[in-house]
Amino acid sequence: MKNVPHRLIGFSTKDLKQRSSDLLIIGSGIAGLTAAIKSHQEYKVTLLTKGKLKETATWYAQGGVATAMSEKDSPELHYQDTMKAGAGLCDPKAVRVLVNEARDSIDDLISLGVDFDRALSGKIELAREGGHSLSRILHTGDSTGSEIQSTLVSKVKSCSDIQIKENTFVLDFLVYKNRCVGAIVLEPEEKNPIVYFAKAVILATGGCGQLYKVTTSPLLATGDGIAMAYRAGAEVCDVEFMQFHPTGLYDKERPRFLITEALRGEGAYLRDCAGNRFMVGVHPLAELAPRDIVVREIVKAMKRCGEDHVYLDTTHIPAEKLEKRFPMIYERCKESGFNLSKDMVPVSPVAHYMMGGVKTDTFGRTSLPGLYASGETACTGIHGANRLASNSLLEGLVFSGRIYKILKDDIGKISKEEISDADLTCSFFGNKKDIDVDKHKELLREIMTTFVGVVRSKEGLKEALIKISDLQDEVFKIQFDEVGGFELQNMLTVAKLMAQAALIREESRGAHFRSDFSETNDSKWKKHIILKRGLQKPKFSKFI
Repeated sequence: MKNVPHRLIGFSTKDLKQRSSDLLIIGSGIAGLTAAIKSHQEYKVTLLTKGKLKETATWYAQGGVATAMSEKDSPELHYQDTMKAGAGLCDPKAVRVLVNEARDSIDDLISLGVDFDRALSGKIELAREGGHSLSRILHTGDSTGSEIQSTLVSKVKSCSDIQIKENTFVLDFLVYKNRCVGAIVLEPEEKNPIVYFAKAVILATGGCGQLYKVTTSPLLATGDGIAMAYRAGAEVCDVEFMQFHPTGLYDKERPRFLITEALRGEGAYLRDCAGNRFMVGVHPLAELAPRDIVVREIVKAMKRCGEDHVYLDTTHIPAEKLEKRFPMIYERCKESGFNLSKDMVPVSPVAHYMMGGVKTDTFGRTSLPGLYASGETACTGIHGANRLASNSLLEGLVFSGRIYKILKDDIGKISKEEISDADLTCSFFGNKKDIDVDKHKELLREIMTTFVGVVRSKEGLKEALIKISDLQDEVFKIQFDEVGGFELQNMLTVAKLMAQAALIREESRGAHFRSDFSETNDSKWKKHIILKRGLQKPKFSKFI
C-alpha cells in the first residue's frame, strides 16, 4: 500500500517520557485479560486499553463458549464441526489445539469464579448454536460475555503487580533490530506521546466492525491492531473474511443489538415477509446452518420481498422459557416494542467478526519477532472462511494461554539494557488540517457496506479501492493530534487491505461471496492470501 505512512506521527524516543516492563499487553477483552492473569506472577506486566476495562467486544458476547463437555460430545466432533464451518480454510493443527485445550481453559475460568448455568443435577447446562452438531455451548443466560469480562476484570484489578492504563491509545509499535520492543502511546493526562518499552508485546485489540454502517461491534472496534501490525511489517492474513451475523435487531441503534443464535438453538424460526420459513430445505440444519449460509439466504429473502429485514419467530416457545433463558434479549426487544412470546421480531445481517487479522502460529507468534497476537485481531487459522459460533471467546482463552507458555524463552532473547539503548526516530511530514473526522468515517462505512459487504463483485471492489485511495490521499497527509483522526487512518488502512484481498480472491467461500465468481474453487483458491507492507504482490499459503 504505497500511500500508507510508516508511522502515524514523527518522534524520537530519546525526546519522550519513557516507561518499561517485561510484557506489554494491548487490549482488555478476554484475550488481553487472560494473558495478563497468566503472566503477572513471572513478569512485570503493563496492560493498556483504549477505553475502560469493560469496553470490549467480549462484554457484548451473548451466546457463550463452545467446548466438548457432554458424554455424547468429544474434541473430535468439535474439530469436525469447526473444520466444516470454515469452508476448507481452517488450519487443522490450530483447530486441534483449540478443541483439545478447550476443557482446561474452561476449568481456568470456573476456578476464577465464572458461574456458568447449571441444570438441577448440577451439571453445566449446554446450548446449541449454528453449525454445531449437538449442544456444547456453555453460557450464563444470554450475557455470557459480560459475566466472563466482569470476572476477569475483577481478577486483574486484584493483581497489584499489573499496571493498568485505561483510555489510552496506542499509536504504533517500536521496532529495533527487527524486533518489536514496545509502542508509542497517547495517555489522556499527558500532552506528548509516551514511549512504552517492553521485551515482548501481546496485541489483543479486537476487530474492525466499525468499518460498516451496521455492526454489533463496539465503537472502539476500528481495526487499530491490524493497522499497527501492518505498518510495523507483520503479515496480515484472511482479511477478506468478515463475518456477518444473521440476526441483528432491526432498529436505528449503533452498535446494533445482537440477537444470539442460541434462540434458534432453542427452536426459533426465520421467516420472510410472507411468513415462510425460508431456511427449510436449504440446509439440513435449517435455521442452525453455518452463519454464512444463513446470511446469504436472508439477503435473498429480503430481495424477493423488497424489504431490508426478515423476521425471527419465537412465538411458539413458552414465554417463561424465553424470559428465563434470554432475559436481556427479552427486555431489549420489549424496549423496542416487541414481545418475544407474541411478536415476530425484525432482524437483518450485521457486520460482526473479523475471521482474519495478524497472522500467527499456534503459539500466537506473529511474523515480527517480539510481537504476539490473540483474539479477534489475530489470524490463528481457527476460523477459516467462516467462524463456527461461540469459538471466538474460546480462541482468546486458549491462545493467550499458549503465548504465556513460550514467553520465558522469547523474553530472554533481549535485555532491558538493550531496549533502553534503542534510539528510535521517525519523520512525519504531515500538515495540520481540520477535517470532519466523523463525516469521513461515515463515508468510509458507506463505501465498505456498499462494495465490501455481504455480496461483492470485481466492479464494486475496484470502485471501493479507488474511493478508499482517494480518502487516503487526503487523510494520510494530515498530522492528527487526537484519537478520532488516528482511528480514521487505521480504518482506511484495514479497509483497503480487506478490499484488496476480496478482489484477489476470485471465488465464493464462506463469508466471502462474489456475485461474479459464485462458486467455490478448491483447485485454485484453497489457500490463504497474505499481505505485508513493502510486498509488491500478495503471498499465498496453505495450512497443512
